[in-house]
Amino acid sequence: MLNIKKRRIVAFSVVTSVTTLLISGAVFAGNGDISVATSGVSAAIESFINNSEDSDNAHINTAGISVALNDYYVNEKSTEVIVASKEDIESILMLKPESETKKEEPKKEENKNEAKKEDKNVSYAGYKKLGVANVTNYLNVREEPSMTGKILGKLPMNAGCEILDEVNGWYKIESGNVSGYVSSEYLLTGQKALKRAKKAISTYATVTCDQLKVRQEPNTNCAVLSRVAKDEKLEVVEVLDGWVKININNNIGYVSAEFVNVHDSLPQGLTIKELSYGGDVSNKVVELIEYAKQFLGNPYVYGGTSLTNGTDCSGFTMRIFEHFGYSLNRSSGSQSYNGTPVSLSEIKPGDLLFYSYGSSIGHVAIYIGNGQIIHAGTERTGICIGNAYYQTPCCARRIIY
Repeated sequence: MLNIKKRRIVAFSVVTSVTTLLISGAVFAGNGDISVATSGVSAAIESFINNSEDSDNAHINTAGISVALNDYYVNEKSTEVIVASKEDIESILMLKPESETKKEEPKKEENKNEAKKEDKNVSYAGYKKLGVANVTNYLNVREEPSMTGKILGKLPMNAGCEILDEVNGWYKIESGNVSGYVSSEYLLTGQKALKRAKKAISTYATVTCDQLKVRQEPNTNCAVLSRVAKDEKLEVVEVLDGWVKININNNIGYVSAEFVNVHDSLPQGLTIKELSYGGDVSNKVVELIEYAKQFLGNPYVYGGTSLTNGTDCSGFTMRIFEHFGYSLNRSSGSQSYNGTPVSLSEIKPGDLLFYSYGSSIGHVAIYIGNGQIIHAGTERTGICIGNAYYQTPCCARRIIY
């Protein structure tokens, strides 16, 4: 049976040229007529196919086909044209091997390409066409799709964005208040972006009133621990009946569900204005702030003092100032005695801002100007930049003059 199949394949290739001539019914050259003899060809091919099934008889006997082909002739003087019959042509075409009958692989390839295009259009976390920053710190957002383009802002690690367009290895994106181009090399799309986003997403409660009280217990009869400004996002621990349990500077508190909007969210992009220290400050303060920004995205670790492997809020400020020759105490509470006191209305970039939790200081950050701070926030945020008034600061100290 295997040899018969082989003979059919060989037969098909042998007679392909014959079939072409037969179907054309003769090649009309000049004014001459052409006569074609086909009955011998058909008979020879039939004999070839029905040859011995003995597996030892592996040679191909083509004598019959050769003889039949000799009967093919061109008679320029003849006025009669004898063409192959429909039956002869069909009998030859029946020899076509099954493996040669279906060739639609290009369509499959087209379907794969189409699937790849569709794969980029993943909707998640409020984004219609999701992109996720695949970096360990920040990804530059540029004005033009070029490495020489002006930097408009940055996407932090695992930040989500809306993909608006694709241009020669660059994506035009929008995230937070920043819009521009990022290198496609550092942006996840499609299923990879979705997989990363599901791991990085967090639940937040955005404050909808002017100033929200953070309470010690989920009721109005307990102590107020802090107050949070409008539009600030609070890290949600648990949603309760009428209350939301939150993590604020690694301390647990409760806010009324009536005055917050609970939602899932990915980190968002920051504009240069949001990142800049602004104001008229000394070169040393500028250097300090730029040095601190090198560690954006690195982890928060309670009790840690490593700017790369993990630190808490006071460990972060201590190490940053230590790099420039200033010695600070270890805890946030004790650092509130370093340097000199500054009125909250007169703070400048480089000053330390302190935040209370209940009756004691529980968090410290470095003010970088334009209403922004850089600090070691929580285990979810790591070292990050945020709103200096997400919670009303209780005091400020100046270390560098």
